[in-house]
Amino acid sequence: MKNFSDTRPHIIIATTAFAPFLGGAEIAVQELIKKMSTSFRFTIVTARMDSKLARRDMWEGFNVIRVGCGSKFDKLWLIAVFPWYAWRFKRQRGADLVWAIMASYAGIGAMLADSLGILPYVLTLQEGDDLEGIEKRVRIAPGIFKHIFLRARGIQVIAPFLADWAKKQGAKVEPVVIPNGVSSELFSITSHERAQYRAEIRTDLGIPDDAHVVLSVSRLVEKNGLGDLIAAIHNLPEVHLLLVGDGELRGELEERAKVSAQRIHFIGSQQQTALKKYYAAADVFCRPAHSEGQGIVFLEALQAGLPVVATHVGGIPSIIEDGVHGVLVEPRNVEALTAAIDDLLKNPEGCAQMVARGRGHVARFNWDIIAPRIKEWLSSAISLT
Repeated sequence: MKNFSDTRPHIIIATTAFAPFLGGAEIAVQELIKKMSTSFRFTIVTARMDSKLARRDMWEGFNVIRVGCGSKFDKLWLIAVFPWYAWRFKRQRGADLVWAIMASYAGIGAMLADSLGILPYVLTLQEGDDLEGIEKRVRIAPGIFKHIFLRARGIQVIAPFLADWAKKQGAKVEPVVIPNGVSSELFSITSHERAQYRAEIRTDLGIPDDAHVVLSVSRLVEKNGLGDLIAAIHNLPEVHLLLVGDGELRGELEERAKVSAQRIHFIGSQQQTALKKYYAAADVFCRPAHSEGQGIVFLEALQAGLPVVATHVGGIPSIIEDGVHGVLVEPRNVEALTAAIDDLLKNPEGCAQMVARGRGHVARFNWDIIAPRIKEWLSSAISLT
């Protein structure tokens, strides 16, 4: 039986991963639904992927349904059962729309629900993996994959290159480019905080006060190019590296780091609220990604007052202008990466100019500015149902 006591439109979010799993897409969804909670009701349906997680849960007042038994196969189970959840929530809770996050398992589930006449869906593309690699992985069922784009009521992308990709896949609607944002509350650092955290982190890790520090906040996976960054740090004997994050390559990267083990610090995963102190302790931020959808961490670095060294791939050039907010190099080029980091560290005046320009630039990416644009996009799709 429908509940008519709450007149806000009800949106079911179909996402392959959700808290406590954190990546750029998951952070974006969490920030956006908090900002839009007065305008919409949200129910999140996601793959469980960890048996320790509850099947039914609440997050910031929103219902979270985790599908599966707690294994990697839950992603496939999400495809199979999502249409049933869509039917159930439409019947019992008056669901109006499905919001599918990325053209993956959740996207297929949303497409199936639409194909069965249950609920229409909109699609957000946050893909950070190499697009050719994605296309190769879906060659077993290219028709199903393309239908995610064909049937979407609306498509929002975080960078222009993803709009081009959506059109290539056959999207019938014009993709809307709305980038990811950043929380100014979490990542703005006062001069007092910077001095305090800088001293605290450096003391804890045994880093000299006058040493240069490069920071990367990254999942330790192949696409983020951290092997290249470690190789670059080997070439810069006075520079320390903080690697905040965890992932499948940690053991391999720790082995590569042994040559400079005293200068390369593996911090492990940290909550978003704890990241500020690591940004404060650093002089330069670097993630030399091989592929990237946009990279919220680059916005975080600009907000925290750091110049950025990144790569000219994916959506990065849409938020970081080479020579203005930082330096962009070609991916997998350790020599160019080394030179870019070294040049920035040896040019404090140039760094200060980049930091000043970055702070002005990042203001347009505040979630308070991005969320109303997403709200308008979702509302337009609901009005068509």
